Amino acid sequence: MIDQATGRDGSFERTASTPPFVSGLSPIELRRLASLDEYRQCEELQARVWGPDDVVRVPALVMVTAGLNGGYAFGAFAGERIVGFVLASPGLTEAGRVKQCSILMAVDAAYQNNGVGHRLKMAQRETALAQGIDLITWTFDPLASANVHLNLHKLGCVASRYFVDVYGTPERGLNAGLPSDRLLAEWWIRKPRVPIAPPAAAPVVGEVEPDPQSCLPVLHDADLSRRESVLLVEIPESIRAIKLADLELAVRWRLGLREILQHYFAQGYCAAGFHRLPGEDRVRHCILLERLDGPEAI
Repeated sequence: MIDQATGRDGSFERTASTPPFVSGLSPIELRRLASLDEYRQCEELQARVWGPDDVVRVPALVMVTAGLNGGYAFGAFAGERIVGFVLASPGLTEAGRVKQCSILMAVDAAYQNNGVGHRLKMAQRETALAQGIDLITWTFDPLASANVHLNLHKLGCVASRYFVDVYGTPERGLNAGLPSDRLLAEWWIRKPRVPIAPPAAAPVVGEVEPDPQSCLPVLHDADLSRRESVLLVEIPESIRAIKLADLELAVRWRLGLREILQHYFAQGYCAAGFHRLPGEDRVRHCILLERLDGPEAI
């Protein structure tokens, strides 16, 4: 599932099949991070991705500590320059099961949406499997459509736990003013969930219409009465664009999606996929909710 060879030390070496992702960009190789200089490069990368004042940043101290205690970090290198990394540390489920907690993944803007994040997660998966671990978890923003697509569609994660403003509302940085609500992704790496295609009649929960003046998508009334086995919840294509143009509207999206997901999670649904639904005026980006019953329920 990954295009790197696994070394005995758990590192990943570049093979001849490793391609560049965009014309003009350097080819990428993945390898396990080990030096303080590499960890400091990761600090600098975080500042480039989220801004120097964002609360998301993880210092080199945490990366070193994780590496010394069963965790690991993988870097995506363009030459000797780190353009992406993922960091994980061991943890426990509420039932006491050992898992890996993926703390953070960052990818340079020039290399985003080109497979780097997916390859970093695959490296993470192979290393966890070699440790005898079958579950990796992390939090992600349900309003970030690219992350929803990667986590729920490409990787086969599921999510049924919603955390309200879990990291606090940043006062500065890329996400300033937007509550940090997150879902908990559960990636069962021995048998990732295969996303399903929604039935043609699957209802879309929540009415979304473009604002007549700004043309930005606006979430109106949410339908909390549906009981079909599969539901779709529309999210914006780019919450970042909305936030830059209208912070109040971005917060309305946060609160509206919070209401929908908390309600349906409480009714036994989980987020189990991502679907693009063609429409007359736009493509609708949707989280797929599936109601699970019996032993497979999250």
